[in-house]
Amino acid sequence: MMGKKISIFLLLGILFISYGCKDKKPEEISKPFVNESHVMVDDGIELRIKTVGNGPKTVIIPLAIYFEYEFERLIDESRTLVFYDMRGRGRSSAVTDPSLLGMDIEISDLEALRLHLGKERVSLIGWSYLGAMVVLYATQYPNHIDRVIQVGAVAPNSEIQKRATSTPIDSESQSLLERLRKEGLDKTDPEQFCVEYKNIYMKRIFYDPSKISLFRSDRCKCENEMPENVTFQLNAIFASIGEWNWMERIQDLGVPVLTIHGINDPSCPIDGSRFWVSSLRNARILVIPNAGHMPFVEDPDLFYSAVDTFLKGEWPNRAEVVGVPMSLTNGASERGE
Repeated sequence: MMGKKISIFLLLGILFISYGCKDKKPEEISKPFVNESHVMVDDGIELRIKTVGNGPKTVIIPLAIYFEYEFERLIDESRTLVFYDMRGRGRSSAVTDPSLLGMDIEISDLEALRLHLGKERVSLIGWSYLGAMVVLYATQYPNHIDRVIQVGAVAPNSEIQKRATSTPIDSESQSLLERLRKEGLDKTDPEQFCVEYKNIYMKRIFYDPSKISLFRSDRCKCENEMPENVTFQLNAIFASIGEWNWMERIQDLGVPVLTIHGINDPSCPIDGSRFWVSSLRNARILVIPNAGHMPFVEDPDLFYSAVDTFLKGEWPNRAEVVGVPMSLTNGASERGE
């Protein structure tokens, strides 16, 4: 897949080439973009990229539509932040063929982006299922990785992940969608339909729902972020991996991995993150109390301090090495590394 020619369409300055997204008004932009661009991957699909900063260390963060404003606190003279939207999401190309979606495809797209950037080594930050994707990428391209951060990651084993009590594709979420459809809001005001669904769903994944309004994102201004499309994309990606167990695949990875998890996360069981850390050779977990699936919103001070420390080459003070959770074993002892 990567052998095919990659075409690059570079746009300098503040410029949007959006796929069904409404442009932001100038007064809504809190900080100027350093660079807006797109990279065309092997099958003619364009990924939207936003680059912030020009520091020597490059940090790549998928799902720009969620994080380009939320992660502004990571801006630092020591690093360049590269946000991008995956195929079918945010301001990247729409994708309606499920055969063009999948975990391995997302890994290939990330490698296409790294080559486009011309960066020999990068760090990665991935949230939810992307927390798994960035580690799997690292197992395939370890020589190009400095550090990896997982946030509320999908479990490395599908049996653990089945313990999740709230996901965008579970039956309760789909019932919420159907209820809003019956009200006709998806036809009369699609953007408001998206907002209403997101507000209802996010109450299920936050420990403190009063903090939902603190999350900054323009996701509902994009057709790719309409609930039906997000459901379609996620279903296609999880269908591509079936019943999964990545334990053998990750056990020899030696790059530093920091796994951050809200202790009250209903979308990705915390035992999954403990299993990631116990199985990786050089990993630690930071558990954030009183937080759900978005710890960067519910406890930003702890979250961003830890991420900044880790990206600068040190382990955060509260990050711990753990053994395999007792619920998954008959009493495996903690590693003494």
